[in-house]
Amino acid sequence: MQTNPLSRMTVLIVHYHLRTGGVTRIIHAQAKALKLLGHRVIVASGGPVREIDADTICEPSLDYQSEGTVNPEQLFATKADCWIIHNPTLGKNTGFPEFIEKASTAGIRLLLQCHDFAEDGRPANYALLSNSPNLYPVAPHIHYSLINRRDQQLLKDAGIPGKQCRYLPNAIVPPTASTQKPTDTLVFYPVRGIRRKNLGELCLLAAHAPEGVKFAVALAPENLAWMAIHNQWADFAKDLNLPVEFNVVSDSDFPDWMARATHIVTTSVAEGFGLTFLEPAFLGKPLIGRNLPEITSDFPPYGTLYERLPVPIGDCREDFLSALATCWQTYGQPLSDDELSSAWDEFQKSPDFGNLPEELQMKIIRDHPLPYLEEWLQKALKIPADEIDLSPWSIENYASKISAILQEIEDPGPVSWLPKEKVLEQFLKPSRFHFLRT
Repeated sequence: MQTNPLSRMTVLIVHYHLRTGGVTRIIHAQAKALKLLGHRVIVASGGPVREIDADTICEPSLDYQSEGTVNPEQLFATKADCWIIHNPTLGKNTGFPEFIEKASTAGIRLLLQCHDFAEDGRPANYALLSNSPNLYPVAPHIHYSLINRRDQQLLKDAGIPGKQCRYLPNAIVPPTASTQKPTDTLVFYPVRGIRRKNLGELCLLAAHAPEGVKFAVALAPENLAWMAIHNQWADFAKDLNLPVEFNVVSDSDFPDWMARATHIVTTSVAEGFGLTFLEPAFLGKPLIGRNLPEITSDFPPYGTLYERLPVPIGDCREDFLSALATCWQTYGQPLSDDELSSAWDEFQKSPDFGNLPEELQMKIIRDHPLPYLEEWLQKALKIPADEIDLSPWSIENYASKISAILQEIEDPGPVSWLPKEKVLEQFLKPSRFHFLRT
């Protein structure tokens, strides 16, 4: 910041909530890093009030809501030198566009930290923003931070000035170590089992794993719609007697599960930062599962990963076309018959288990054993953990990076707005369509 020296700033961090999850963990680390730099940190959210190394403000209107406005009075009263707002355009709160506009035009220095986008496989979220023409402010006093280089480039391509579009990978604070030691082979998926985590593929791995290998998923979703899919897979695994447990973690025993695990697994089809790809390295645990090159290209190679699982798909053309058309229609971008047909032609050229609807995934697990996957698992479970340089994701390194970004936020200036369609164009491509992301 040109007129606010970095020493002894007051920084306000804003998020919808502080419930258990990835962004809440990032906020904890961010507050710690900023305090290492000597700043006063205030965290404002819709709640719940949790132990966090910062002053806190509970403003219920910040939480998820499909109608209503955000009351910013408490936030403006902090007179903070800079606000860091997490996931401002995700579409989880219909009051956020107006809230961001008020902060932008008031000359508040903003760092808008985008972990996820409504434009990226979340058509229902985007629909809630349909009446908001202004989503992406552009001004000297407004910078964007992105947790992967893919999203950084997409925002640049959409029209955000490069100097205001910054790559800021998350700091990683691994779970508190537990003294419990692994005994049996346990492959642990340390996530909340929402749809895009691709629980069917975890069941597929369990169905092809060597005798005695067990699998476990940490948490169930909070969203009731996703809970139904989670429970569907839990029932399916039970019916087939697969060695998978679901929703195993309580409030206090996550470190114990991480300690008991001999391996960490990921079958996710979409990530923002990709914590699961790096956290095992901090714990010295081998990682197996699905690679996401868009995300892992930011990291040194780690783990034993595949990029797709070829499977027979049978006749799912109508399901594919219907799901694709519905997704685009929800975004207000209907596809022509030719565009739909072309998308299907590309899809069927290289069918992948991870990009199939749940019903078809279940049919494949029941009826189509995959000898190549059984062989792959036999080998992968014997490969020890790699050693990689983890210093780029330390709290100290993160503090240095966020310090540099905050220093470059300029004095308040006139605000313009990037046409929101420019961002949607970057994400909404038929080649990126995925059954499990809609």
